[in-house]
Amino acid sequence: MHKTLSVILTGTLLSTLAFAQPPSLAPNPAVLGGVSPQQALKLANTWRAQGGLQSYVTPEAVHFTFPDGQKRAIALPKGQMVVAIAPYITKTHPCKTHFTSGCQGELVNTPVKVHVTTRTGKTVLQKTIRTLDNGFLELWLDRSQHYKVTLTAQGKTTRGTLATLPSSDTCVTTLQLR
Repeated sequence: MHKTLSVILTGTLLSTLAFAQPPSLAPNPAVLGGVSPQQALKLANTWRAQGGLQSYVTPEAVHFTFPDGQKRAIALPKGQMVVAIAPYITKTHPCKTHFTSGCQGELVNTPVKVHVTTRTGKTVLQKTIRTLDNGFLELWLDRSQHYKVTLTAQGKTTRGTLATLPSSDTCVTTLQLR
């Protein structure tokens, strides 16, 4: 009986450990089954370094085109949208749709103080966020809103506006820190 219990516990432990492992780093459409939009965006960022995959974010979904031509889209939540912001000091690029597989911002792995308010001045986000390896901050914000954003990094500040409308940009590269 103890041996049976030990086998069951070992099997349970092994399956728990297997489940706890991060998904395969190789881009694979099967990994996207059942993932949340936030998880899909994290995978897009993880897979960025893997050649051959194209991924981007629209106001509707996180889109993937795999090296073999397969396409997948993970819908964003009905009430939220993601806006990727690349604050910069000297170098930027024009962009409207955030390509996680290609967009590169200037300030990589840089802590940025982020303050986002509604038009009426209600604070919806106030914290320090480290830019990703691609130099972007990814903000999940309520849809159908206009926001004011203040970013501070390396002793410099910038202010701008964001919108989360069906026609809004998902890539903001116009906020220069001064």
